[in-house]
Amino acid sequence: MRSLKGGLRIAGVIMIGVLLLIGTVSWNSPGKAQAAAQANRFAKAVNDNNPADLYDYLLPEIQNQLSREEFVQNFAHERSYPYLTPLYIYLDEVDLAKGQKSGEAIFTVASRLPGEKMKVKLAYVEGKYYIDAFRDVADGSYIEKFKKL
Repeated sequence: MRSLKGGLRIAGVIMIGVLLLIGTVSWNSPGKAQAAAQANRFAKAVNDNNPADLYDYLLPEIQNQLSREEFVQNFAHERSYPYLTPLYIYLDEVDLAKGQKSGEAIFTVASRLPGEKMKVKLAYVEGKYYIDAFRDVADGSYIEKFKKL
C-alpha cells in the first residue's frame, strides 16, 4: 500500500511537471494569445503615459536608434505641444500572418476623433512580440510636424 501511495505521488508530481512544461512551451511559442497580451501591455504603457515602460515593447530595431533615456526625453518633448490631447488606446484585435511571427494589432484611439484607429505591426523576435510604433519619436522626425503648424 505504501509503495502504491508513493507511486501515485511520483506520478502526480510528474503530471504537474508535464502540465507546467506544456504551459511554458505554449506561452513561449508565437500565437494570438501571446500577441494580444503583449499588445495590451503596450496599450497600458501608452495609456499610463509611461515612455520608460513603452520603450521595452518597441522593436529592437527602434530601440537600437536611441537609449531609453533619450526615448523618454523625445516622448516628453513630443507630448509637450499644447494641441496634443492624451493618447488612450484600447485593443480591438490582433491579426497574425501564417506562421504567427508577424502581424498587426488594431487599437481604438479613445481620446481622438470618434472611430479613429491606430494600427501597429507586430514582430516575433527571440521569443517575444515587439511593436513597430513611435518611430517618429525615436528618430526625432516628430519635430517636422510641428514646423507645419
